[in-house]
Amino acid sequence: MHIYLLILALVFNIQANARESAIEAVDTQNLRVCADPSNLPFSNENGEGFENDIAELLGEKLGIPVVYDYFPQVIGYVRNTLNKKKCDIIIGITAGNDLVLNTVPYMRWSYGMLFLKDNGIEVDRPNHPQLAELSIGVQAGTPPTFVLQRYNLMGRVRPYNLTFDPRKAVIGESMIEDLIDGLVDIVFMSGPIAVYYLKKKGFDESKYEFIPLETTDQGWGRMDYYTTMGVRDGETDWKKKLNKFIKENQKDIDKILAKHSIPTLTLKPGKRKKFDSTTDALIKGRAPVK
Repeated sequence: MHIYLLILALVFNIQANARESAIEAVDTQNLRVCADPSNLPFSNENGEGFENDIAELLGEKLGIPVVYDYFPQVIGYVRNTLNKKKCDIIIGITAGNDLVLNTVPYMRWSYGMLFLKDNGIEVDRPNHPQLAELSIGVQAGTPPTFVLQRYNLMGRVRPYNLTFDPRKAVIGESMIEDLIDGLVDIVFMSGPIAVYYLKKKGFDESKYEFIPLETTDQGWGRMDYYTTMGVRDGETDWKKKLNKFIKENQKDIDKILAKHSIPTLTLKPGKRKKFDSTTDALIKGRAPVK
């Protein structure tokens, strides 16, 4: 019995030491942020993204300066930044990502349908009959393709590559340029990315219509995502501190998102409907980081 208690005490001691070691990895003198150097509207090295602003707000509340470790958000992003302890926090990452320890969500987003006003388009739902007459832009492999398949609309699609070299072209920007030029009539894409590039091209909310797609049980997959902050596994105290920050400063975070014209929807959606509809009951996040 004494041997069992001794072994148990040793196990607890090892776990406690490991936890303390993980906590000690967090720099208490600087807010070390993992970020993409060129990924607006999320972040860039000039500090122009909404994640940059949220990081500055967090640094201000903690009373420490913000420093960045920049790395492109490609495969290996978490491994080469957070897990190598070059930084201590990813400001925006999808909830449920198994590569990090997620905080509570601070925003939620959805894919949606986007078209310019005053061009005769009356689409208000993904099964609207007018879609059968329109040229549709969508990025191959993204969730909206399941909606288009569901309503036999793939024959109307102008596809865009899922992967691309951002040094040569940005697919989201190309889709918006084609929409403006009339090469497509309507695009199905990420709300935050779509609105960012429209704004960049000089189009405000009075000139376009964005209709978020609702996640339903009709078999077309998930269309909305929560966004959280991400920390290393084991850093539970750091996570708790960030959870407290989010809960106490949600209104200020919402103001930042509004400043950047991010199409956010409620963090607490009601019961999802089983019939065909669109809704504004969902909110912003970003595509999962692999």
